[in-house]
Amino acid sequence: MMKGNALPSRLKIMSNSARVNKIADLLFSRSLDANERFVEDKVSEILKELRQNPPPNYIEILKRFAFLVRRHVSTYQGTLQYMGGDGVEIADRLGQKEFIKNKTAEIKSYKSASLIAGFKLKIGDDVYEDSIANRLNNIRKALL
Repeated sequence: MMKGNALPSRLKIMSNSARVNKIADLLFSRSLDANERFVEDKVSEILKELRQNPPPNYIEILKRFAFLVRRHVSTYQGTLQYMGGDGVEIADRLGQKEFIKNKTAEIKSYKSASLIAGFKLKIGDDVYEDSIANRLNNIRKALL
């Protein structure tokens, strides 16, 4: 980890945005475990050290680091919105499906008042939905 404002010499000759990206990428890679998952303790340690010894462009580095974290976490953490039935049972059944197994996703489920009945699953950029609202929307599109 970086101590004080000391930066590796190759980072001193880069432009500000390139330096910010390089430092954020380095912090990002140091916060992952062997399975490419974030380790909360590592992230906490990195943030604590940054607070104690803020480098130049501290805020920009944190913004870039947060962006990288959000983007990476969305690739393996999914959200399941459901209404009607048991969300845990739905999540378990979906977890057995091949498209979920291949992504090795962690699914968090919760009831959603915006759904009439059914579910909506989002993992990364992929959205799988089978709800009354979605079916009604498909019928509406077909009739127009």
